[in-house]
Amino acid sequence: MEFKTFFFKKVMLSFFVSITCICAAMALIGMIFEPSAQFGYEAYLSPLVFGFLASLSTLMGYSKSELSIKQAIIRNVIQLLFIEAVILSVLYLGGALASLSVALSLAASIIVIFLTVNLVLWVNDKKTAKTFNDALKGFQSDYRVDENQSS
Repeated sequence: MEFKTFFFKKVMLSFFVSITCICAAMALIGMIFEPSAQFGYEAYLSPLVFGFLASLSTLMGYSKSELSIKQAIIRNVIQLLFIEAVILSVLYLGGALASLSVALSLAASIIVIFLTVNLVLWVNDKKTAKTFNDALKGFQSDYRVDENQSS
Protein backbone atom coordinates (compact mmCIF):
# COMPACT_ATOMS: atom_id res chain seq x y z
CA MET A 1 0.00 0.00 0.00
CA GLU A 2 1.28 3.42 -0.89
CA PHE A 3 2.24 5.58 2.12
CA LYS A 4 -0.16 8.40 1.19
CA THR A 5 -3.07 5.96 0.96
CA PHE A 6 -2.01 4.27 4.21
CA PHE A 7 -1.81 7.62 5.97
CA PHE A 8 -5.23 8.84 4.93
CA LYS A 9 -7.05 5.53 5.33
CA LYS A 10 -5.46 4.10 8.46
CA VAL A 11 -4.10 7.04 10.42
CA MET A 12 -7.00 9.41 9.87
CA LEU A 13 -9.64 6.74 10.55
CA SER A 14 -7.66 5.71 13.63
CA PHE A 15 -7.58 9.34 14.78
CA PHE A 16 -11.33 9.87 14.57
CA VAL A 17 -12.22 6.54 16.17
CA SER A 18 -9.64 7.21 18.91
CA ILE A 19 -11.12 10.62 19.70
CA THR A 20 -14.61 9.16 19.99
CA CYS A 21 -13.45 6.39 22.30
CA ILE A 22 -11.25 8.75 24.35
CA CYS A 23 -14.20 11.07 24.98
CA ALA A 24 -16.31 8.14 26.16
CA ALA A 25 -13.51 6.80 28.38
CA MET A 26 -12.84 10.24 29.88
CA ALA A 27 -16.51 10.65 30.71
CA LEU A 28 -16.83 7.20 32.30
CA ILE A 29 -13.59 7.36 34.30
CA GLY A 30 -14.34 10.94 35.33
CA MET A 31 -17.83 10.04 36.55
CA ILE A 32 -16.37 7.19 38.61
CA PHE A 33 -13.29 8.86 40.13
CA GLU A 34 -14.03 12.62 40.01
CA PRO A 35 -17.83 13.04 39.76
CA SER A 36 -17.79 16.60 41.11
CA ALA A 37 -14.95 17.90 38.91
CA GLN A 38 -15.55 20.97 36.74
CA PHE A 39 -13.58 21.65 33.56
CA GLY A 40 -12.79 24.63 31.40
CA TYR A 41 -12.67 24.73 27.64
CA GLU A 42 -9.11 23.38 27.64
CA ALA A 43 -10.59 19.97 28.51
CA TYR A 44 -11.88 19.76 24.93
CA LEU A 45 -8.29 19.68 23.67
CA SER A 46 -7.15 16.60 25.57
CA PRO A 47 -9.01 14.04 23.39
CA LEU A 48 -7.45 15.69 20.32
CA VAL A 49 -3.95 15.52 21.81
CA PHE A 50 -4.31 11.92 22.99
CA GLY A 51 -5.97 10.89 19.71
CA PHE A 52 -3.09 12.48 17.80
CA LEU A 53 -0.49 10.69 19.93
CA ALA A 54 -2.25 7.34 19.58
CA SER A 55 -2.85 7.76 15.84
CA LEU A 56 0.76 8.61 15.11
CA SER A 57 1.71 5.21 16.44
CA THR A 58 -0.36 3.69 13.62
CA LEU A 59 2.60 4.53 11.39
CA MET A 60 4.43 1.65 13.11
CA GLY A 61 2.17 -0.69 11.15
CA TYR A 62 3.19 0.69 7.77
CA SER A 63 5.08 -1.68 5.51
CA LYS A 64 5.62 -1.59 1.76
CA SER A 65 5.29 -5.37 1.67
CA GLU A 66 2.64 -7.62 3.18
CA LEU A 67 3.37 -8.56 6.80
CA SER A 68 3.05 -12.11 8.07
CA ILE A 69 0.53 -12.67 10.84
CA LYS A 70 3.37 -13.03 13.35
CA GLN A 71 4.96 -9.75 12.21
CA ALA A 72 1.60 -7.94 12.35
CA ILE A 73 0.90 -9.22 15.87
CA ILE A 74 4.37 -8.21 17.07
CA ARG A 75 3.93 -4.72 15.60
CA ASN A 76 0.50 -4.37 17.21
CA VAL A 77 1.86 -5.40 20.62
CA ILE A 78 4.75 -2.93 20.29
CA GLN A 79 2.30 -0.24 19.17
CA LEU A 80 0.01 -0.89 22.17
CA LEU A 81 2.95 -0.78 24.61
CA PHE A 82 4.13 2.46 23.00
CA ILE A 83 0.69 4.05 23.28
CA GLU A 84 0.37 2.95 26.92
CA ALA A 85 3.81 4.35 27.75
CA VAL A 86 3.32 7.68 25.97
CA ILE A 87 -0.19 8.44 27.20
CA LEU A 88 0.37 7.30 30.78
CA SER A 89 3.64 9.26 30.88
CA VAL A 90 1.92 12.42 29.66
CA LEU A 91 -0.85 11.94 32.22
CA TYR A 92 1.66 11.28 35.00
CA LEU A 93 3.74 14.34 34.12
CA GLY A 94 0.55 16.40 34.00
CA GLY A 95 -0.45 15.20 37.46
CA ALA A 96 -3.59 13.45 36.24
CA LEU A 97 -2.75 10.07 37.77
CA ALA A 98 -4.04 10.64 41.29
CA SER A 99 -3.97 7.00 42.36
CA LEU A 100 -3.07 3.50 41.24
CA SER A 101 -6.74 2.71 40.58
CA VAL A 102 -7.00 5.70 38.23
CA ALA A 103 -3.80 4.62 36.44
CA LEU A 104 -5.06 1.04 36.07
CA SER A 105 -8.46 2.26 34.83
CA LEU A 106 -6.76 4.47 32.26
CA ALA A 107 -4.44 1.64 31.18
CA ALA A 108 -7.45 -0.66 30.74
CA SER A 109 -9.34 2.01 28.80
CA ILE A 110 -6.33 2.49 26.50
CA ILE A 111 -6.40 -1.25 25.75
CA VAL A 112 -10.15 -1.16 25.03
CA ILE A 113 -9.72 1.90 22.79
CA PHE A 114 -6.80 0.23 20.97
CA LEU A 115 -8.86 -2.92 20.37
CA THR A 116 -11.87 -0.86 19.22
CA VAL A 117 -9.78 1.16 16.77
CA ASN A 118 -8.22 -2.00 15.36
CA LEU A 119 -11.62 -3.66 15.06
CA VAL A 120 -12.99 -0.68 13.12
CA LEU A 121 -9.91 -0.67 10.86
CA TRP A 122 -10.27 -4.42 10.28
CA VAL A 123 -13.99 -4.13 9.43
CA ASN A 124 -13.18 -1.29 7.02
CA ASP A 125 -10.38 -3.31 5.38
CA LYS A 126 -12.61 -6.37 5.12
CA LYS A 127 -15.37 -4.32 3.46
CA THR A 128 -12.86 -2.81 1.01
CA ALA A 129 -11.43 -6.25 0.18
CA LYS A 130 -14.93 -7.65 -0.43
CA THR A 131 -15.73 -4.77 -2.77
CA PHE A 132 -12.53 -5.35 -4.74
CA ASN A 133 -13.06 -9.12 -4.87
CA ASP A 134 -16.65 -8.74 -6.06
CA ALA A 135 -15.54 -6.31 -8.77
CA LEU A 136 -12.77 -8.70 -9.80
CA LYS A 137 -15.21 -11.64 -9.98
CA GLY A 138 -17.55 -9.56 -12.13
CA PHE A 139 -14.69 -8.57 -14.41
CA GLN A 140 -13.52 -12.18 -14.70
CA SER A 141 -17.01 -13.47 -15.53
CA ASP A 142 -17.46 -10.71 -18.14
CA TYR A 143 -14.08 -11.59 -19.64
CA ARG A 144 -14.99 -15.30 -19.83
CA VAL A 145 -18.33 -14.50 -21.53
CA ASP A 146 -16.55 -12.29 -24.09
CA GLU A 147 -13.89 -14.96 -24.64
CA ASN A 148 -16.50 -17.70 -25.22
CA GLN A 149 -18.46 -15.53 -27.68
CA SER A 150 -15.39 -14.86 -29.81
CA SER A 151 -14.61 -18.61 -30.17
